[in-house]
Amino acid sequence: MENQRPKLADVARVAGVSRATASRAMNGLPGTTEAVRRRVRDAAEELGFQPHAAARALATGRMTAGPVERIEVLIVDPDPDALSVKPYYGRVLTGALRALAGQDVALQVRRVATPPAGDVDPPFGQVLINMPAAAAARLRRNRTIALGETAPGIPFVAPDNDGGGHQAADHLVSTGRRRIGAVFGPPTPCALERKAGFLRVMAGAAQPVASIDGDFTRARAYAAAKELLARDPELDAVFAACDVSAMGVLQALREAGRRVGHDVAVVSFDGSALAEAADLSSVYMPVEEEAESAIRRLLDPALPPPGRLPTTLTLRGSS
Repeated sequence: MENQRPKLADVARVAGVSRATASRAMNGLPGTTEAVRRRVRDAAEELGFQPHAAARALATGRMTAGPVERIEVLIVDPDPDALSVKPYYGRVLTGALRALAGQDVALQVRRVATPPAGDVDPPFGQVLINMPAAAAARLRRNRTIALGETAPGIPFVAPDNDGGGHQAADHLVSTGRRRIGAVFGPPTPCALERKAGFLRVMAGAAQPVASIDGDFTRARAYAAAKELLARDPELDAVFAACDVSAMGVLQALREAGRRVGHDVAVVSFDGSALAEAADLSSVYMPVEEEAESAIRRLLDPALPPPGRLPTTLTLRGSS
């Protein structure tokens, strides 16, 4: 084994890049930075790597080859219809595909109800969504990134959820709403951050809030909004922690005969196509940019951690 000829996979491992990236760098093809090309060349020289002629033909397009690596988007969501009813996931895939354009890397999507115990065939890289901290802590740190803050040591990219919740609350308070309800999200980092930002403004304004924790589904938000209205039929504002939840809130308000935008204001979070279609005020978060930056860092770990991206409240007819 000690005398075994080094392979491209060995060069990629030493350089800290994918096999596809190492191949492009070795052959001077587009899609890699000068810093990455230098790392790959240094690794090849260190290992004494000499590419085969056939491998060069494959890399330069004179022969056809399929993807040599795969990146997995691993989604923890108990809702079996999550990928079809939650626009967030489609926006994630849009951003991921942007980052992989022109790359010989396959994108795999896996939704699980509960975190998996492990992988028999681990992918080259993983993007984690809604992964609990305890489960994320068991994963390998190399080539793993989360959308939303999770376990220590796992790099992440996320929107400014706290700031977005702050903007939503400030808008409701500044426009004179005084009987405010909220349908928050599940106990995930992103939902808890939105809740914290919202409640901090309310506490500073000495404004009580009637709230119920939801699960980012329309059905749960619908039931929660009906419960809030039963507590206070004169409710004049509702914050929904995501656009899907807002759809349930809007349904409950209209069934109760409340005029959205007049009798009661509704503000949501996501800024998805749902918000635009429903004339819904919503905090926009740049999901596509989050996913794109996450994938780029998987391809090149030398890039700095993406960190937080800004959020902006877009006002529409609902408030």
